Amino acid sequence: MISYHLCPTAFGYAAILFEADPFLVKRIFLPHLRKSVLKKRIQRTGPAKPGHTPVVLNMCKDIRAYFEGALIKAPWRFLDLSGLTPLQRSVLRAAASVPHGEVRSYGQIAAQIGHPRASRFVGTTLARNPFPILIPCHRIIRADGSPGGFYGGTGLKKRMLLLEKEKS
Repeated sequence: MISYHLCPTAFGYAAILFEADPFLVKRIFLPHLRKSVLKKRIQRTGPAKPGHTPVVLNMCKDIRAYFEGALIKAPWRFLDLSGLTPLQRSVLRAAASVPHGEVRSYGQIAAQIGHPRASRFVGTTLARNPFPILIPCHRIIRADGSPGGFYGGTGLKKRMLLLEKEKS
């Protein structure tokens, strides 16, 4: 059974969608100010019930701390990457390698994974990133320095980048 846990943050409520046994994160939901909106987004993914485990509570604590300016690292062993191709996984790993407070362009990530002409693929993969915050797709911007797209909206992307820059 899939469960979810809501995480109150300084930016609103985030959520972790997970399987409890063995523990595996299925998806992270970016913060929203209203719990009801977030719960509707969760339910669109399929049946899920509220729950928690010690691991999810620690992960929630890390997400909360991130939105207060702390560093966060992807807990790879807990992320369900099974629905991703090896190339998509390489994009996520490259995005995760961008240091806190820094940015890279979609083209730079494409070059880093050995496919310098695949910037659109990088953008599409990051637009579908199931683990935002843990895998910081918000740190990837357009070559012209503009934010580019973001599931949570460009306003949230800019706020997250500003928070990181201020705390770096």
